[in-house]
Amino acid sequence: MATQPLDYDPDEKFKNDEAAAYVDLAPSTMKLNRHLGRGPKFIKLGDGKNAAVRYRRGDLDAWLAEREFSSTSEYSTAVRAPAARVGNRHPVSSSTIPAPWLRSNG
Repeated sequence: MATQPLDYDPDEKFKNDEAAAYVDLAPSTMKLNRHLGRGPKFIKLGDGKNAAVRYRRGDLDAWLAEREFSSTSEYSTAVRAPAARVGNRHPVSSSTIPAPWLRSNG
């Protein structure tokens, strides 16, 4: 079976405000998530703390997909995963939740 081509460019880049609107969060939440290491992957366009930040659409979509759950018990299981309790990381980080295509459906 052939894969369907995407109807958008996954490498399209969004500024912080645009990315925040895309994932329905406040721009300040995106900035906080970057600081805490719990947000989507981002690109830093420079070395200084005030350097511009961009997000790829595909990374935003992947980050959202990692947070899809079929039930509250599925979410609770992901939150209780031992690897989730490391430092100040949010319990639902991309490193603790398997991608939807890796999860069992049973």
